[in-house]
Amino acid sequence: MTLPPRLLVAAPASGQGKTTVATGLMAALRQRGLTVSGHKVGPDYIDPGYHELATGRRGRNLDPFLQGEQRILPLLRHGATVGAPADLAIIEGVMGLLDGAVGRAGFASTAHVARLTRTPVLLVVDVSGASRSIAALVHGFATFDPQLTVAGVILNKVGSVTHEAEVREALAVTGVPVLGVLRRDPSLDTPSRHLGLVPAAERVAAARRTVDALAAHIAAGVDLDAVVAVARRAPALSGPAWDPAAELGGLTVDATVAVASGPAFTFRYAETDELLAAAGLRLAPVDPLQDPALPDDTAGLYLGGGFPEMYASGLADNAPLRRAVAAAAAAGLPVVAECAGLLYLAQDLDGAAMAGVLPARARMTDRLVLGYREARAATASMIADADDLVTGHEFHRTRVEAMPGGTSAWRFRPRPSAAHGTAAPTLDGIVGGPDGNVHASYLHVHWAGHPDLAGRFSAAVHRHATGVAVRVPRTRRPAAAASPAAAVHPSTVGRVALVGAGPGDPGLITQRGLDRLAEADVVVADRLVPHALLRELRPGVRVIDVSKVPRGAFVPQERINQILVEEARAGHRVVRLKGGDPFVFGRGMEEAQACRAAGLPVEVVPGVSSAVAVPELAGVPVTHRGLTQGFTVVSAHLPPGDPGSTVDWAGVARAGTTIVLLMAVQTLPDVAAALLAHGMDPATPAVSIENGGTDRQRVLSGRLDDIAAVAAAHGLCAPAVTVVGQVAAFVDAAQPADA
Repeated sequence: MTLPPRLLVAAPASGQGKTTVATGLMAALRQRGLTVSGHKVGPDYIDPGYHELATGRRGRNLDPFLQGEQRILPLLRHGATVGAPADLAIIEGVMGLLDGAVGRAGFASTAHVARLTRTPVLLVVDVSGASRSIAALVHGFATFDPQLTVAGVILNKVGSVTHEAEVREALAVTGVPVLGVLRRDPSLDTPSRHLGLVPAAERVAAARRTVDALAAHIAAGVDLDAVVAVARRAPALSGPAWDPAAELGGLTVDATVAVASGPAFTFRYAETDELLAAAGLRLAPVDPLQDPALPDDTAGLYLGGGFPEMYASGLADNAPLRRAVAAAAAAGLPVVAECAGLLYLAQDLDGAAMAGVLPARARMTDRLVLGYREARAATASMIADADDLVTGHEFHRTRVEAMPGGTSAWRFRPRPSAAHGTAAPTLDGIVGGPDGNVHASYLHVHWAGHPDLAGRFSAAVHRHATGVAVRVPRTRRPAAAASPAAAVHPSTVGRVALVGAGPGDPGLITQRGLDRLAEADVVVADRLVPHALLRELRPGVRVIDVSKVPRGAFVPQERINQILVEEARAGHRVVRLKGGDPFVFGRGMEEAQACRAAGLPVEVVPGVSSAVAVPELAGVPVTHRGLTQGFTVVSAHLPPGDPGSTVDWAGVARAGTTIVLLMAVQTLPDVAAALLAHGMDPATPAVSIENGGTDRQRVLSGRLDDIAAVAAAHGLCAPAVTVVGQVAAFVDAAQPADA
């Protein structure tokens, strides 16, 4: 399936007019006879409601954090084809073009989605407070990220003909064409309140008039032919569309689920409905403000988001439905409630009686709670196993105070907006009901990103209706699915950094290495990496373990190379983290060659080599002016005499330098014998250092003729470095043998 022509409406910051332009474009192009699909970057529920009025199709969201990068293209294809193929897709951005999840280098930003979908950007700029300076701003956005195409600019809130001419003349040198000029028009302002615009579903007639006015405004001020031409220059990318039935792994159930609707409950993702319908559920809307009872045959209840605080008295007045919901939940009805639903299930909201299902009370506050969250299930429930990980979004100005008798639903990970997270995780929501059948929280989870939740809820609804349990296929979120766009164009390809991390002591990594870890999406690590570095990764970074354990777990080098290539082709920033210098006796060069052969950018960030650092941390200088002015580093993973060995052991023995042996735990007896056979003094001091640079460091001292026996007697284990030479005697001054 091929993506249709498309464009992305972005801005330098919030409040510049993205929604005005995006919604107006959708409506104006639809009035021209085009079939338009509308999409919104981020977790926003409100803007897609206006998109739906403008296009006549469900508004949809694209969010790499909530849905996973690998699903963005399939979800865009799905939204642009479900029902009827769209002639054109318009994506509205979020915040500023480059602004994403806090502390994550622009992840889930508008620019991120533009790169994943290879969509040209139409930049909307509020010029009301400047003229020529607008050119510098546009030039910066057009050149800051070479993977983005800023294909045009729309000037919003232009004050006069003179003002327009001044801005146009300055913009000419940027090469970014002006595709539209919009005058100030206060009549187009959409009413808002404490969480943004008033949802279209709460003001349907007025919202339709607003959308019609926006269409006329855009048609009068924007070159629609030029906009369509920009959209048609977007490359045609082929691949599968998102399939809700496939996400559920073939699950088929048969039951009815009531879905909260009406003015108080307007927040629900389109894909949530599609997943539940694909599972076989019949969705029956219920308005908690009007309907006196749950629909017939209700076997489950989904209470999404909205503004119950604006309708608290009306919800309280509908006592019959409140009592029906409470009785059904007490009888085991599966109930999922997000944010607004959590408030409705509480005992009361600002003193107005609610359903009373949960041991909690709710109230409005002055504090806005907003941001992405990573959460683990605090307990087993009908939709999750204990410790299952999900991503979600929190957005409210209310507070729920739990009373005794409830179990928390989620445990939020430390928040990424604080450096290295916060001191402790945060508990959220309540799992209640006689057998954990009620799951309520503030967290909005996009079920397209976590289809297991939809599958388990559907199975619980079916079981409540029929008494028959169904097996729920476990459909885990793919970890490294390559983006189809990445396979056809390098603009969506990520990068690989080979980073040295030690050895042993996390404080020995370089600043550049720390910077690459801070930017990483995926870290491919082995067992020699200091675990403290992995604990400091920002939430959401995937760690892939490729350890090679002697006579144990083993990840072939070819597979490691393949992992690096696959992850980078999926658009990820990949760090290959090694416990030392990745280019010194690791196989870093092979990894770099594999990535370069695949056309991927590779950076080498050297670490502190174990050959120098480990001896020095043990008090052994590898050179000494009076004893030896050089040292020879040898990889001894192959014993002398092995056909694959390239080491000239006779030359090493005669060189007269300090010898540093890496990977010589198993081969140490053979190596020592070879050095002795080639004339080295048996009394030459030798020292083996195990777990160098860590709090488990152990030092074993001896001579060349007995160091192998000492190592065997004390059970020397990898990783270890052995130093042979007069400088090895210095270890006695640093610490006792076998410390």
